[in-house]
Amino acid sequence: MRLLFIFIAILIISNVNAQDLKKHQWENRVVLIMAQDENSKEYNNQLAEFNKFPKELKERKMLIYHVLPQRYALVNDPVDPEQNEWISSSVLFDKFAGKNMDFKVVLIGLDGGIKLQKNVLLTTEELFGTIDSMPMRRAELNKNQNR
Repeated sequence: MRLLFIFIAILIISNVNAQDLKKHQWENRVVLIMAQDENSKEYNNQLAEFNKFPKELKERKMLIYHVLPQRYALVNDPVDPEQNEWISSSVLFDKFAGKNMDFKVVLIGLDGGIKLQKNVLLTTEELFGTIDSMPMRRAELNKNQNR
């Protein structure tokens, strides 16, 4: 009986963490920046690359998640990372990065599908080019031009 309770608790916790990304579906595009260690050069270079273009990220309905092996956070304040609320969980890292991954960036589209994955720095030029070529983004741009 005790094992059943533990198993159910694990399923509930896993489902709650998976829901963090599901809640953004059809509302926001999500970028996961993953590394084994928050002091990783690649990880910090990626954060710096994205922090240069907050307006452009917002225009494209982008949300950035920091994902480390045992925790993750939605970036609420890129300037002061201490303001970001970390959640203790390995679910996102295990699902998208895997145990032997040193660094990875994943773009998840509005539909919840993976649109781009890189194990090296993802430039904002490549990120924005990928997003801007998507049918839903082109529709957004057309809608804004017709206003």
